[in-house]
Amino acid sequence: MSDYITALEDFKDNSTDDLIKHWGSIENFDMFIQKIKDDESEVAKVAIQQFGSIEKYTETMKYNLEHFSEFMKTQLTEDVKEIGKQSDMLYGRLTADLSEDVSSPKIQSIVYELLQFIQKNSTSVSLDKPCINVLIVTYSNDYIKNMTDGKYGKGASDYIVKAFRYYSENNAYENH
Repeated sequence: MSDYITALEDFKDNSTDDLIKHWGSIENFDMFIQKIKDDESEVAKVAIQQFGSIEKYTETMKYNLEHFSEFMKTQLTEDVKEIGKQSDMLYGRLTADLSEDVSSPKIQSIVYELLQFIQKNSTSVSLDKPCINVLIVTYSNDYIKNMTDGKYGKGASDYIVKAFRYYSENNAYENH
């Protein structure tokens, strides 16, 4: 995982403008890196589950970082706004009742729908397989967490993480 963390640090040093534009501040990105360091074994476990090896995961993440500003630019098109609306709707359904058990068939089918949706609409190469790990890490980020909780209610972000984590631990990837 140190290779991936180094890639994130390099990205931070070389793409400050992009980083601030999309993460809000260097501090937010530092917290994101710290979170990966803190959860290193969990991140590694899911990375191996999804990509077969840490190396393959790191390669994909490095590619994403190298093309970060392109990905972000393409995200501002009309299609993407429409995709955003549909995505908000799905996340809205997922977080409608935070007291519902994340392992329930209803919640897990929404997670599956979300992953299919992301896979179908993503321009990012890494999402040949839905990259649950990236989603888990993203929704664990404090900046994203605050936005998500602001939008869907307090605790929504943690709930999303739990729902994705449950899905990733209980589903075979080759079917999705």
